Amino acid sequence: MDSLSVANAQFCFDVFKEISCDHTIENVLLSPLSLLSALAVVLFGARGNSASQMEKVLHLNELTRTANSSNTRCEDTAVHSLIQAILSEISKSSHSQVHMASGLFAEKAHPFLPTYVDCIKQLYKLRPENLDFKNHLEEARIQINEQIENKTKGEVKELLFPSSLTSSDQLVLINAISFRGAWKYAFQKDQTMAMAFRLDESQSTSVQMMRLQGHLKLGSITEPPGQVLELPDVEDRLSMVIILPSKDASLGQVIREITPEKLNNWISSGNMKDTAVVLYLPQLRLKGFPEDLAPVLAALGMVDVFDRSRANLSGIIAGGGLGVSKIIHKAMLEVNESASEFTLTNQTIKVENPEIFKVDHPFLFFILHKETKMILFYGRVSNP
Repeated sequence: MDSLSVANAQFCFDVFKEISCDHTIENVLLSPLSLLSALAVVLFGARGNSASQMEKVLHLNELTRTANSSNTRCEDTAVHSLIQAILSEISKSSHSQVHMASGLFAEKAHPFLPTYVDCIKQLYKLRPENLDFKNHLEEARIQINEQIENKTKGEVKELLFPSSLTSSDQLVLINAISFRGAWKYAFQKDQTMAMAFRLDESQSTSVQMMRLQGHLKLGSITEPPGQVLELPDVEDRLSMVIILPSKDASLGQVIREITPEKLNNWISSGNMKDTAVVLYLPQLRLKGFPEDLAPVLAALGMVDVFDRSRANLSGIIAGGGLGVSKIIHKAMLEVNESASEFTLTNQTIKVENPEIFKVDHPFLFFILHKETKMILFYGRVSNP
């Protein structure tokens, strides 16, 4: 699982840096594990250069090849089995609510291979579907939206806008995920108050700042200077890791320079110490833009699968001439006081001589699966 965790982190930072080039001041939210698991559905049926490019971008080329050349047996799926194991582990959390949904939809003129459908159903509990994009585009959009809404238990609604699809689309990959955290120490609603959040050197805005106190893991970062804090969920399975640069440090520098190795060092037991902390954190209701990530992934080197003249998806359909038209990913996250009823510990815990950790300027955060250090979410908050 360690190798998959590193691959997921490398993929995460690559995609995030590429997205940040076009979204320099907005909030950005990405679920690398959810996106990777959806792309693995396409990778399972990709062959030749198409598969090699995908493996390289996903950083899976160092792991065992996911399938043999004929792909007639679902058991030849080392990487897919690892992905499924971690998805199953994360879904066990009963209090921190994670809802994930993926779908693969092809124009009806390109029927899926029965062996491919069977394997994807077995491995991912997902049934690839044929839709009539060419003649019934709106009906296809509505069907996809309803499916994603149902799979996410109503958390992700109206994922696709009327302009999201076109009648020329051939193969569309959809991925959505939502998260609501329930924390070991509860944010109390009567402790939330309006406070200033500094947007940049000259501007600030008023936000609803939550407050909690407890014994949390706290560490320092030297390059660039800042602090790192871990907020565990109520079951101690997931945690929110907040990277807060010093007020005179550049958040952009952290995004550019972060690596899986640096993150592991920052959150290691050698750096993070149990500390009495009073945490001030803005209420977060983040919705990643449901944008087509095909250009982002192509810029990273996943080129052939988007070119119908070069794409080799012969493990998905018979014959050639099929390319991936769109890869739409949306992540949603809420961190607020609403999950307080789940908290098992004393909600009015008092700490002596606490460190003050005030998240009152732009920051980065991760939602990590603690046991495997798998990154479930990665976000930049420029303006809560």
